[in-house]
Amino acid sequence: MKLGWLVGRRAGGFGIALTVSILFHLLLLFAPAWQVPVSVEPVRIEASLRMPPTRLAAVKPVEQPATQQKKPALKPIKHKAAANALHAGAQPKVLASAEKTAQAPEIAVPSGAGDDAPPPATEQSGAAMTEPLAQTDPAPPPQDSFPVTVDPEATVVWPHSGRIVFQVRYGAGLDIGRMIHTWSHDGERYTMRAEMETVGLARMIHKFSAVQQSQGRVGPEGLAPTGFQEDLNGKQSHAIFDWNAHKVIMSRPDRVREEALNGVAQDILSLAHHLAFQPDTMETLDIFVVAGRWGAHATLSQVANERLRLPWGQIETRHFHCEANGGEFGIDIWLSREHRNAPVRIRVDDRKQGHVVDEIALEMELDDQRIEFRPSTEEREMYKG
Repeated sequence: MKLGWLVGRRAGGFGIALTVSILFHLLLLFAPAWQVPVSVEPVRIEASLRMPPTRLAAVKPVEQPATQQKKPALKPIKHKAAANALHAGAQPKVLASAEKTAQAPEIAVPSGAGDDAPPPATEQSGAAMTEPLAQTDPAPPPQDSFPVTVDPEATVVWPHSGRIVFQVRYGAGLDIGRMIHTWSHDGERYTMRAEMETVGLARMIHKFSAVQQSQGRVGPEGLAPTGFQEDLNGKQSHAIFDWNAHKVIMSRPDRVREEALNGVAQDILSLAHHLAFQPDTMETLDIFVVAGRWGAHATLSQVANERLRLPWGQIETRHFHCEANGGEFGIDIWLSREHRNAPVRIRVDDRKQGHVVDEIALEMELDDQRIEFRPSTEEREMYKG
């Protein structure tokens, strides 16, 4: 009985629930439609972009146009004391050069440095650069390499200018060329030059030319060369006399030689004129003879007063001989007493090369005056060189 009642009771509850569900669905289907409000205006969204804050230290100054003068950029003040001085109105120190400022390394100030710490070393060096240089007296001009007191009386005999044409003979007397020797001086300095070339048959066999030049000072004891140059068929060499350092430097393309000067020294061109300053009482003299390619110690001696026979006549001469200490060469020089000690004959025996060259004066001009040489027929026939 109780079981049937429970079943009937549950069945009745289910029926009521079913009836209510049907009525609700019918209401949804047949009831009037509901109005749902719709927004007409769209939703507006506003946004703005902002750059992050920048650091002033990273901003670089804008370069000025090229027409304006560039000013050196100031470094950031890292020192507290320097910053206080700047805010107080003190002018910052500026380096003398903006380029040097940019290249100078920054020196970091330690974090524990106080107000009494010294400023960076770069500022101190910059301040020193801006200070004007102390005015000093100008340096004296360099002195000449051979400062001497010129003796006017020693240069009276020697002509101030001259030109001599030499006949050049080779060996036993073969006429091979002509040499023109010129010189000039003002009582203090001299210059001289010699130009030689082959002539006639010798020129057809072997064309040869040579140029020698010498420069230097004129002193009471003779000539003091400072330079010598030589060109032998294009082969050049030269010598420099350094009297302050007491040495001579001889140079050629393949070699440079230096020799100490302990006394008198002459080049091969000035030697003949240097003898004009020697007294008659001179006997021997140690000398260093220089050419562009060689130099040698030698002994200079006065042989005798001789009457020399030349193609144009006989003249009184002073005969000198220069002999190399090693025997490399021997040079004989005759100076004419009648022509103010001008050289009238020079004979060079180059034993190292095996050549003997004899130079004999044919024409002469002294101080722009031509010397007339009029040899007689007898003199020409008797002359043997």
